[in-house]
Amino acid sequence: MSNKLQVWTPIVPIGVILVAFCISGSTIDPSDIYLPQLKDKNAEVRIEALRHLQTFLDSRIPEAMLPLLSDEGNSIRRLAARAIGSRWWQIPKEKSESYVNALAQNLRSELEFEDEKNIAERAIGLLTRSYGSKMFSQSPNARWVIYERRGLPCLIDTTTYTEELLGWPRSKDGGLEILLCAFGNDAFGEDAVWHANKEAVALGVLNSRRATTVWIWQHKFGLHKLRRSVLINLLQPKGEIEEPNPITAEIKEWKDNELRVSVGWGRDEDGGSAVIGWDLDKHSWHVVSREH
Repeated sequence: MSNKLQVWTPIVPIGVILVAFCISGSTIDPSDIYLPQLKDKNAEVRIEALRHLQTFLDSRIPEAMLPLLSDEGNSIRRLAARAIGSRWWQIPKEKSESYVNALAQNLRSELEFEDEKNIAERAIGLLTRSYGSKMFSQSPNARWVIYERRGLPCLIDTTTYTEELLGWPRSKDGGLEILLCAFGNDAFGEDAVWHANKEAVALGVLNSRRATTVWIWQHKFGLHKLRRSVLINLLQPKGEIEEPNPITAEIKEWKDNELRVSVGWGRDEDGGSAVIGWDLDKHSWHVVSREH
């Protein structure tokens, strides 16, 4: 929990004192600090409290978010819908209809509210266990569903309705490690590609402002991250591989039992490109082709 409270205005000195006290080792539940601030008249206080609560699992949070779905601020409405959706498993089935009805009011068609609509749609899908929206990526056999949470892929097993946040905690040397669709609260596109008949998926992930990589999840084998060091060892690229022309990897296609990944680095005549493959049986990378 951050102790940087510069965006908080002087009208909440008690909140600042309480947060500082909590950080110093108090047994105060942080939720008891931030939940009351959701009702503050100052929008900056409300949104800062919301951001802190996003990572908490207090069972009071979903209900506290309901009034904020009609807040005057677009960001507050969106974050409230995100908080509800991410806690779908905390909301009793007999109460889910009231949440869905409240969220449905935020399914606005105007382009400037697309991010808000997307997150409301995500929450409704999670609450109703209906995953047809583009905010989800579902395996061909319909067992597995991926949605974005905390900028990472969250995997639901629909046979048990349990979930796993893939890639959490983030690697210390992995850069940003954010799903491509997480920027702009966007829908899934070609950044999540399932194998046609195996329980495996390729995911596009942003490592830095310009560098992307690929993660692969396979049932019974878990998550594999294509790391920068692996690319360098495999390809021994010549020329520039750092920002602003970093070595970067993107999903190309599934071909039989292999995921093909396009790799590029450098610029113009000093750059290079290659295609590498991940074998689902051997669980190893190899070079398919390269230029330069």
